Amino acid sequence: MSDPTTFPPSPSEAVVSESKELHNTVNEAIKSTSETPVHVFDPDMPPEKKAALASSKQPSSAAVPALKPLATDIGTADTEKVAEAVSSKPPPTPPTHAPANPAPPGAYVDGPLKGLPLWYRVGWTGQSSLPNPGDEKAMAEFSKTHTAEEIQQFFKDRFSHPSSIDEDLLTQFIQQKYYGEWFHNCGVVFVAILFTWLLTKLRLGLMSCLIVGAFFATYYRTSIKRTRRNVRDDMQRQMSLNKLENDVETVNWINHFLDRFWLIFEPSLSAQIIGQVDAILSENTPSFLDSIRMSTFTLGTKAPRVDGIKVYPGSAPDVVCMDWQFSFIPNDVLDLTAREAQAKVNPKIVLTIRVGKGMIGAGMPVLLEDLAFSGRMRIKLKLFSEMPHVKSVELSFLEKPHFDYVLKPIGGETLGFDINNIPGLETFIKDQVHSNLGPMMYAPNVFTLDIPAMMSGANDLETANGVLAVTIYSANSLKPNDFFGSLDPYCTFHVNNTQTAELARTSTIENTSNPKWNETHFVLLNNLNDILCFQIMDYNNGRNDAEIGVANLDLRDVNETEEKALEGLNLVVLRSGRPVGEVKADVRYFPVAKPEKKEDGTVIPAVESNSGIMRFSVLDAKDLLSSGSSASSGSRRTGLPLVGSLPLVSSVPLIGSGGGAGINAYAIFKVNGQEKLRTAPFKRSQSPRWNKFIEIFVADKANVQLDVILMNSVDFGDDTVLACWTSSLTDMERQLTVDKNDWWQLKGTVGGGKIHLNMTWKNVPLTGFSAGLLTRGSYRRPIGVVRVKLNGAKNLKNVELLMGGKSDPYVRIMSGLQSRAQTEAVLDDLNPVWDTALYVPVHAMREDLVLEVMDYNDIQNDKFLGMCELLMKDLIIKKKLEDGTSYYEALPAVKRNVELMNKERRTGRGQLNYEACFYPTLALAKQQDEETLDAEKKEDTTEEAPVVPEQPEKDLHDESIPYTEDNKINLLAYNSGVLSVKIHEVRLPAKEKAVAEILLDANDAQFRTTPLKGTQLQFNECGDAFVKEIDFSRLMIRVRNARDDYKDEDHIGFWASPVRNIIKSIQDRMTTLDGEGEADVIEEYRLLNTSTGSLKVSFKYIPVVQFQLDPTESLENQGQLTVSLITASGLRAADKSGTSDPYVVFSLDRQKVFKSQTYKKQLTPVFSKSETFTVPVLRRSKAVLDCKIYDWDQIGSNELLAEGPISIAELPSFETVTVECPLRGGKIQLRMKWEPQLLARKREGTSLLSSTTRMLTGTGLAGDVVGMGVGAGGKMLSGGTRVVGGAIGGGTKIVGGVVGGVVGGGTKMVGGGLGAIGRGIGKLGGHSRMSSSSSAKGLPPTRSSPDESASTLSANSSVRSPQASTPVIQDDNTPLTESNMGSKISVSTLSIGQRKSIFDDREKNVTIKVTLIEARNLKGMNRDKTSDPYCRVRLGKHSIYKTKHIKKNCNPQWNETFTTKVFGTSVLEFMIRDHNTLTDSDIGEASFTVVDNVDEDKPFDDWLPLSPSGTGEVHVHVEVMNA
Repeated sequence: MSDPTTFPPSPSEAVVSESKELHNTVNEAIKSTSETPVHVFDPDMPPEKKAALASSKQPSSAAVPALKPLATDIGTADTEKVAEAVSSKPPPTPPTHAPANPAPPGAYVDGPLKGLPLWYRVGWTGQSSLPNPGDEKAMAEFSKTHTAEEIQQFFKDRFSHPSSIDEDLLTQFIQQKYYGEWFHNCGVVFVAILFTWLLTKLRLGLMSCLIVGAFFATYYRTSIKRTRRNVRDDMQRQMSLNKLENDVETVNWINHFLDRFWLIFEPSLSAQIIGQVDAILSENTPSFLDSIRMSTFTLGTKAPRVDGIKVYPGSAPDVVCMDWQFSFIPNDVLDLTAREAQAKVNPKIVLTIRVGKGMIGAGMPVLLEDLAFSGRMRIKLKLFSEMPHVKSVELSFLEKPHFDYVLKPIGGETLGFDINNIPGLETFIKDQVHSNLGPMMYAPNVFTLDIPAMMSGANDLETANGVLAVTIYSANSLKPNDFFGSLDPYCTFHVNNTQTAELARTSTIENTSNPKWNETHFVLLNNLNDILCFQIMDYNNGRNDAEIGVANLDLRDVNETEEKALEGLNLVVLRSGRPVGEVKADVRYFPVAKPEKKEDGTVIPAVESNSGIMRFSVLDAKDLLSSGSSASSGSRRTGLPLVGSLPLVSSVPLIGSGGGAGINAYAIFKVNGQEKLRTAPFKRSQSPRWNKFIEIFVADKANVQLDVILMNSVDFGDDTVLACWTSSLTDMERQLTVDKNDWWQLKGTVGGGKIHLNMTWKNVPLTGFSAGLLTRGSYRRPIGVVRVKLNGAKNLKNVELLMGGKSDPYVRIMSGLQSRAQTEAVLDDLNPVWDTALYVPVHAMREDLVLEVMDYNDIQNDKFLGMCELLMKDLIIKKKLEDGTSYYEALPAVKRNVELMNKERRTGRGQLNYEACFYPTLALAKQQDEETLDAEKKEDTTEEAPVVPEQPEKDLHDESIPYTEDNKINLLAYNSGVLSVKIHEVRLPAKEKAVAEILLDANDAQFRTTPLKGTQLQFNECGDAFVKEIDFSRLMIRVRNARDDYKDEDHIGFWASPVRNIIKSIQDRMTTLDGEGEADVIEEYRLLNTSTGSLKVSFKYIPVVQFQLDPTESLENQGQLTVSLITASGLRAADKSGTSDPYVVFSLDRQKVFKSQTYKKQLTPVFSKSETFTVPVLRRSKAVLDCKIYDWDQIGSNELLAEGPISIAELPSFETVTVECPLRGGKIQLRMKWEPQLLARKREGTSLLSSTTRMLTGTGLAGDVVGMGVGAGGKMLSGGTRVVGGAIGGGTKIVGGVVGGVVGGGTKMVGGGLGAIGRGIGKLGGHSRMSSSSSAKGLPPTRSSPDESASTLSANSSVRSPQASTPVIQDDNTPLTESNMGSKISVSTLSIGQRKSIFDDREKNVTIKVTLIEARNLKGMNRDKTSDPYCRVRLGKHSIYKTKHIKKNCNPQWNETFTTKVFGTSVLEFMIRDHNTLTDSDIGEASFTVVDNVDEDKPFDDWLPLSPSGTGEVHVHVEVMNA
């Protein structure tokens, strides 16, 4: 047996060599797998040498390469580079030897454990039907069937009667008053009698009876004891409840506990307070002071006292409500013994304020003592069923608390003067305290504490729980806030309001009101319950930046989405409640990864990621002695205290005094060389305390370098470096988690100083960020179309009350700042009825629409009347397939009558009635990409045929898909869809500030670009509009001056085309199944109405499915109706001669539109060829055309011969038909023609009948026939065809025959389908007066594919009429054929016999002279059958002239003359009224359309019949004064 005290024999050299090789192999393996330097030492080396060797291998601060300053650690805010950087970095592999990271502040807590199986009956709730008061859902359901008083009584009775509401079989048959303990006692008596009878019957002895009696006696004795105990308990409980409700409890046991506990707890509390407050005072020292330090802090030895508690037992079952009366009066010694009073320490706070700089300064103590405080506070605890079982605590002072203090700023404790002795100062200070605390926690205001959030750290508002990736693309139409300098916008991001800290900032784009940033910024957020503010600023050099406006985004909307993302945002920038621009952005939220707990109890750790949130804390430092400060500090330690640096104040040592009196340290924290945090100097201390932290988003955890530099703030010189610290993020994390050490050695200090740092890391996986989920600001494919049927409004605000009129309301649909559609204005009506359906394409679920009711004004800007919001989530639902493909379905249509709001969201602006529904666009499932198809082709080598994607028979909406012969989707088979128009470039002949507008079957622009200035305007903007009918719809792109009012229809140039031609061109160039993903095919067209202007555009078409157009909304439902009178028959004789003097009156919707001549002494009149009129019809299906035939009488009223409606709903389009219409009293033969066209609004007056827009649906291009004059008006060249209410088609030029060349002559209309696009669509030809040579040079369309020239939509394309056209001779004797029509479109045809009217130019006003001569056969309004008539003349809504009144005369003569300026579309209204002392009464009125009756050499002098019929006639003379 060997001696245990001896060592074993030494190993051989072979064993030693083998051991070294094994160690080297292990070391190399560790080096290859470790991400940080690995130090290898000789095992026999002493610890000192190991430490020295490790220190020598540490990189010095000078050796660390300075990295480029970064906006983030990625190095750029550019969207594409950020996405590329994030996607290229895989998450790091966590070290195997490191334990799991501790839960950082603000980390999510684990969810509650899964409950026991349901078959367990746990707790009192398992034995009762009453719910748990802490279960909010159960209590909510219980409260639906019971009142609050019943619930309170149930839980009150629960304590004395555990089964008060639990019904059993007995309670179902016995009433409550017969049910109780006595029932059981009676039962026992009957049972005892029964047993006695049985024992007697069985002839048993007395002993058996005694045994039975003993049992029942024992039961009785036990029952009586229980009854007495229950009665005593009930009495005590009731007495305690009465005492709780009426008395205040004196909780002396709590005061006894506080007296003992305060002596132990107060020193720790004071230490924590002084540590936190001292750092705050040091940081917030005013500039005129050198330092503020808290040298003394104690709350004394006397504890606070609870004077009484009052409890309210009548509160809800889950609420505990108490009133606490408490006080803290440490100077009260009445309840203390003499010895306790002598040993008592009073509260005392001493601040040392140092005035001056450096050595020139002095310290002054400020003493605060004799503190006293008392108050009465209501504390309400809300309970719930989960830990910690207290959901919230509400604190509220029931009355103003009382407090007192002594403040001695000068003289200290002995010679100090209490400033409260200054008159008025004490009251002022107390009022300030109450004014600050009042809104926070004075009743009825409450201060709420969220206990679960406090315990989990989630209530820390300074802790980030996620990252919001904000991609800001651009801003449009920004309006500057001042008039100095250029507009140089940039954007800053804030939470809740712009007064909070700036979270991020974009770059500055100089000299533009439409900046394009295309930047991505990461904003740290605590939660998604706040508001994200986009503050647009204007950079100014040499003065403060000016705010342009703020756009707000409610982050709760982000939280509601499944992807936690909002794309395609168009945020309105507001300034003082008014829109001043628009911001386009995308946002997506990435939460902090948290552990997941499964049902079996296992915990899945949080997902590791390379990106996350780093919370870096600079806490404090110690032993900071620079090389130049050691000698001086040593001398100060042994010397007497100086006046300027008192080491002792009131016998309490000053914090940081001693050797660090000359050190004013502050810290600078840098990430990759970029400064992120700078603390305030901590004055005169070698152990400074900062307690500062910052949170930074890190996209690449492995490449982050951290630096902390400690600087000494020098008052009269440059700051010097005290020490520095540097480390990588991974090294710091390893030391904190593995070594459990948060103190680091500093470099550059004499005494080996250390710094206290901390860092926590939260993983934030940026899943999907680089997968293209953000739209990068480009045009998004529409998901569908929203149809809004605007029925009417009621009780609108009258904004023209002071002008003596009423509002002229219309509704416009806003998407951001873009007006996408609008109704016509209803004049002078506060309860308008529009009955109009508008269609707006939408591109995302978040593209909510705003319905704004506006008041139309001719000259001023339209006034705001009210608005309401239409949320897309009420109309659309998003669905997903298994492969992730998203598509959108329609929810049921909504019909609402909503209250209108002002811009401050306050109601009281009237009510709007509308209907809304959604129609989706064509949606296809995801197709395999080319790489997948190529892979399949390589795998299947047996087949040589190319692999083509499968053609789906139906789309995701289960709608059949039509295909062409070449296996493409047949776009022409869809009657409706969304036409996307991208305007790339506009070239103008002269430098202009212009905008481009898109109009599709509308009088108003449905999309408007941002304004640009120059001759070559690079818009590169995309808009879209809804195509209702592909066969009738026409597109127009109009370029206008940006400075003009949008109601002014002047323009620089335009281009137009039928939509079918555009879609056919798209169909022909498609190379894929549906054309998605193809590059834009840019086409160039001549810009009409300009000499050398051109336009570059590209198109896309997306069909709309599940849509059926209402016939009443068809473009075929409005247009021009031309009526020619042929003959009438079957009329009765109204005169004594056996004949009549018939004339015909036509009315459209009860408004007279035409009156024929009188044909005397005829019963079957044959009307002349001149009896033809044309009238615009807005809704043919609802229009009522009435025909009335009267017998004219020279004396007396005219007699009605026949009347009846004329049916026009079934008339064929573009065909002339002869019909015989039966009337009541005869019949009439008419020749009618219906021409569908888009009618323009009338900008003045009260009717649509005086201004229309010619927009026929022929096959030719609109651009080739527009420009032939506007407002030709008067008589058309169709054999005397009469234009009712002004110019038809805005001045359509027709050579010979009737309209369209069908009625009476056979010649054809030049231009075929489109006569002119006039006033309503921008008065397209209104100023086209250029010569033929100036417009002969057209630009042929250019394409990326040369083989598409045959189907190019060119402005020089030929224009075909419905029938073969014959050449028309021009002024230069050159036939105007299809080959040269494009170059001759601007040549006026007035030289072919048509006299030019002075009213051709509709924008020109003309002075006319009106003479009111006389009236006759007026209706008598007085008792004596006479009247006191006068005539009032109105133009539009304005009264322009009034004659004198003639007493007692039904045939007055005025002979009064006046002049006024009118347009061709103006309508004069002559109102004859009877003058009375109090209120004038109406006799009759007559309307006079200027363009129909007057021209430059054609005066009007005739009688006008008054309406209503039989009230008389008025004789007027009207002539034009100037040309």
